[in-house]
Amino acid sequence: MDKLKDILNAAGDAARLAGQLEREPAPLPDGYVSRLVGDPAAVQWYRARRALSFYAWDLYAAAAIKHYRAQNPKAGTPHLNALRCVVNGLIPADAERLEAAYLACKEVPWRDERPEGYSFDPFESPISTPAYRDKMMTHREASPAFEAVLNEALATQAPKIEAVLGHYWAAGAVRLFSHKPGKDGGLHTDAWPLSLKKIMIYPSGAGPEQGSTTLVLQDKGAMSITGGKGVWAIFENSVLPHFAAAPRAGQAPRPTIEITLLPAFRTDPTVKAHGIHVGYPWLPPDIEGLEGAGVPNGFTSAEIKERSLLRTLLLALDMPREPAGLVAANLGYRDT
Repeated sequence: MDKLKDILNAAGDAARLAGQLEREPAPLPDGYVSRLVGDPAAVQWYRARRALSFYAWDLYAAAAIKHYRAQNPKAGTPHLNALRCVVNGLIPADAERLEAAYLACKEVPWRDERPEGYSFDPFESPISTPAYRDKMMTHREASPAFEAVLNEALATQAPKIEAVLGHYWAAGAVRLFSHKPGKDGGLHTDAWPLSLKKIMIYPSGAGPEQGSTTLVLQDKGAMSITGGKGVWAIFENSVLPHFAAAPRAGQAPRPTIEITLLPAFRTDPTVKAHGIHVGYPWLPPDIEGLEGAGVPNGFTSAEIKERSLLRTLLLALDMPREPAGLVAANLGYRDT
């Protein structure tokens, strides 16, 4: 692509210019189809960035699991390996505090916001407009008081989550939303790197009347998350098809706290980022942690980021070209 070649030819500035391609423009007010769809160079960049991201997370997770097993030789089989979905819950005191802190957070309209370096998907469905999202659910901004309560609750649950995942973990980003009564969400998988998971916490509980998340377990049929205040679930969100089950008519919206769980070399339950629409970091934020598993690493995070941008640029040049008017359906759109 001429645009990508021009960036590469700008030798000293190549990484900075390439990095601009991953900053998706703000959503269009009506009909959310990213402007990147109309930019073939940006489409090539996105596909290469995602491929490199998946590869980086695979390598990082393998090293993190090896490190965990070396430090915990008596650890059993990760619960998630056997069950595909694990449901547990906060202690009652934490559940009550977390629900109150959630409900005290300010409601805001949907907007596309991500911290720098976090993934995006430029191929959103035309129905996934801000107006559509606001019709389906309410969104809240995480306050400092809420994050303090959440961090304490996650710290209490840390050993349980380690047993579920089979490795140390870090809390990545958090987003807060409440599904409204009415229409269920669309069946989807998240298409994240497989080593990344979500923990879904339901501050007011979940069930057939108040709304839930329903999973398709292939070999065991469908199951819905059910439990009282503070019930939580971890499942293979990029493998198992799932959808948001709406509350029944007359019920209040169903509060949900969604947290990205990252493999790590030590458990850190402190949430690192928040947003209305936020996913996972393109690259492991603690690349230096590889040294803990005996993996040689002589680069700083800044150097690794620059090299990653340049590697993405080179990979993008080799990616098969797609039509400029590529539509979401061609990439297997996932309704969120």
